[in-house]
Amino acid sequence: MIKIGEFSKIAKTTIKTLRYYDDIGLFKPSFVDENGYRYYELSQLKDLLKIIKLRSFDISIDKILDIFNGEDEIKILNNQIKILENEKNKKINQIASLNKLIKGEYKDMELKAVIKNIDENVVYYRHGVIKSMDNLFDFVLEAGEKCSILNPNLKCKEYCYITYTANEYKDKDIELEYVEAVNEEGIEGNGICFRKDPSIKALCVEVNGGYSNLPNGYEYALNQVKQQNLTINGSIREVYIHGCWDKDDEKNYLTEIQIPIK
Repeated sequence: MIKIGEFSKIAKTTIKTLRYYDDIGLFKPSFVDENGYRYYELSQLKDLLKIIKLRSFDISIDKILDIFNGEDEIKILNNQIKILENEKNKKINQIASLNKLIKGEYKDMELKAVIKNIDENVVYYRHGVIKSMDNLFDFVLEAGEKCSILNPNLKCKEYCYITYTANEYKDKDIELEYVEAVNEEGIEGNGICFRKDPSIKALCVEVNGGYSNLPNGYEYALNQVKQQNLTINGSIREVYIHGCWDKDDEKNYLTEIQIPIK
């Protein structure tokens, strides 16, 4: 058997880490003497090296514990690939946004505030929580599918929006409501409900391009509310006019921010 210090040097892992792994039950020493000194067998090195390898992929300690407790390792590894791909896409978007900032594209974004009267509408809506904004389109599609199954003859009116229903901003586990205007009320069920949205007056700002441009649109719109001495009178709506469903390039996306006002 090897003392913890020597074992740490062989495995290139700190004593602190070995003690932590022992405390949480992930990697325990072969023997602990009456003074509390930990000893390891060389045969244990294989398991420790596997833990180190898994940690190098940013797999959480909890998931590594699951693997050592017999859960499906391939499933956990595949799920980690998805997590890393999402992180990669996030970094790509950040780089693209930085390039836009350097080129002054945000400053050059042409924004205009218009006050509109939004007609009264019969709508169906779905309330729920999505893991991230990457899941928004799937949430919207599922709402449409659920509504169509219950109401195959219902006709949409080309006006749809989401509102964020949580008390604070979240970038994960986002609580929202998807709303779509239709010609008449239908059968409710499976998370689909109907209501009548009253007519409103709204300050509206159209934002061209990808959704990373929306914060600039919000900043401009809210400044206009302040400058025009208006009062916000309801939940802000994000109205999706063009997006990934009909445009291949996000440069051609079009979203309208609608702020109900008095």
